[in-house]
Amino acid sequence: MTRSTEAKPLARRRTVLGAALLATAAFGVGLLSACGSGQITQTDQQTAAVPGVNVQSADGKIALRDGSVAYADQYKPGSTVPLNIRLFNNAQQAVKLTGATSDNGTIVLVGGPQPAAAATLPAAPAVLPSGSKKPSGSPSEPVAAAPSLAPTSAGSSTIAVSIPVSGVALLTHDNGGEQYLAVDKLTGEPLLPGGALTNVTFTFTYADGSTTTIKLPNLPMTPPGTALPKPSSVVHGEGVEE
Repeated sequence: MTRSTEAKPLARRRTVLGAALLATAAFGVGLLSACGSGQITQTDQQTAAVPGVNVQSADGKIALRDGSVAYADQYKPGSTVPLNIRLFNNAQQAVKLTGATSDNGTIVLVGGPQPAAAATLPAAPAVLPSGSKKPSGSPSEPVAAAPSLAPTSAGSSTIAVSIPVSGVALLTHDNGGEQYLAVDKLTGEPLLPGGALTNVTFTFTYADGSTTTIKLPNLPMTPPGTALPKPSSVVHGEGVEE
């Protein structure tokens, strides 16, 4: 009887100790879950460092990313407005950018193939028969006027940019891009930071002859890129808008 009475308090102490250990472990798991949940929430709320237009074509096969007007203090009417766009081909066939329009002026391809300008040569002077004299009193030969040239354009209005299957076309003015689109001879009011070009449409032609479009009600002028903030002691994922 004595041994039985002393065993009960010992068993009770072991039961209490086990319950305490289980509670501590559960509390630790709860803290880790809360921390992980906080990281996911903050990651979801992050956005890209530099805003730009991201949109799909009408058939969902062509993606335009980071679309914007190259930043400047001001674009005056009549000036050239460079654009920055990236085009991704997710179709099962090659595609070509074959046209671009805007309400704010003619969109041209800068750095692309330039069509040769046809110059009008002056007519050759008439050759008189050998030994004949020029009739007296006849007017002197007219001097051929120089051919009139069209106003200089920033680029070619003929747009043909090929994008292979799973390929990309980088048409960016910034970072020293060699080929990009631009609005030639801006119309309307001056374009200031925070403003946008209106009703910009891109037309694409597939290898089989079918077409699709990307239509942007507004193509904004975005600020220049800025460095990302230094990471804190807790590392969060960087969200990128698809």
